Amino acid sequence: MIAAIGLIGAIYTGRRGPKLPQQGEIPAPTAVDLVEAAGGQLQVSPAIWRDMNSKIGKLEQKVDHLTALVEQGQGRENRLRELLRSAMRVIRRANARLDAAGLPEEPVPADLTHYG
Repeated sequence: MIAAIGLIGAIYTGRRGPKLPQQGEIPAPTAVDLVEAAGGQLQVSPAIWRDMNSKIGKLEQKVDHLTALVEQGQGRENRLRELLRSAMRVIRRANARLDAAGLPEEPVPADLTHYG
């Protein structure tokens, strides 16, 4: 049954499929042929060129904006790390003073220990 359906499909496609150029008939030029005929340069209408240039310009602005945001984020991260390190130094000094006074040390929170 499936073979019969496949055979019918093949026959139908053969009859209704794309027409091959008859002998002596000139086939439609391809895109490569058109570019080669124009001297190897692709020509685009000014409207399309302006539209694509504006889109590319907008994308470049967005990339510049995102780059600035990433740089700001890196600066903030560096400042926060430095603040955290100084806080850890303060905690260590305070614990050293508590130890010198004979008092029990305060525990350092577990989330801060890997920054020390």
